[in-house]
Amino acid sequence: MQEIIITIRGFFININPLWVYLIISIIGLFIYWRGCTETRKDRSSIFDTFSVSMLFGLIMARVSYLVINWSEYARFTWYFLPYERYGDSMYFFRLLPWRLMRVWDGGLTIFVAMIAFLLFITILVTLVKKWRWYQVYFPVFFSMIVMLGISYIYMGLLNENTEWMIQGAVLSVIPIIFWITSKFLLVSIKNGVKRRKILVYIGALLVTLTSIYISYRYLLDDVSQFELISVITLILWTAVMDILLIIDINRPNVTIERLSSVRAVDIEINQPIKL
Repeated sequence: MQEIIITIRGFFININPLWVYLIISIIGLFIYWRGCTETRKDRSSIFDTFSVSMLFGLIMARVSYLVINWSEYARFTWYFLPYERYGDSMYFFRLLPWRLMRVWDGGLTIFVAMIAFLLFITILVTLVKKWRWYQVYFPVFFSMIVMLGISYIYMGLLNENTEWMIQGAVLSVIPIIFWITSKFLLVSIKNGVKRRKILVYIGALLVTLTSIYISYRYLLDDVSQFELISVITLILWTAVMDILLIIDINRPNVTIERLSSVRAVDIEINQPIKL
């Protein structure tokens, strides 16, 4: 087993981290898209909300990393051009402020990125798109948690940290547990409304336990202020959004039961109609 891990590590260590995180983002997009399309959300809106939120998460991840590790950048001088030329050789983005943009080197705080993504996409789908929260709650959270889990596995491979890989694997299987639960309820409960509510309650419990697990693991270690704020944000997000989820799933749907309940409207036409 150890030899397999070493082989996989040797493969990933030669790949630019930006490409790895791009693949992880695509996986997250697929999970988010798959969940949203089940409730017939517009595909363009699905892609837009995810992409904008990921961009916001990337910016926050980079900013937090720079603040935490500013001592590594402070030793570089400032230069107004993004390149330097020494003889026949040219070097790009080596000096400030251009060096701050070298995200392809992997200088990102992943946990901050995921929580920023979670927060921003929640704002977009609820306040901008005004989608029903119970319909997008699980796609939003599960896409984030899978991206975070795979990132843990990736970082665990690079740093030869088995504990990180195990934690990442645990987080990555959470949506699978939810999917298996939904299939079981589909077979065992015929009433669609009752089945949906039970699934939402079970899913909310699963999300809450996952958030508690993540927060607990982070609080055990020495974390930066950005990561501590992210942990608090995750706890608050879970508490508030669970409440909104329960309210939304129990909100009555407005339906017209009888044709007679709609008042007839008489229209008088006093002008001739030209064909």
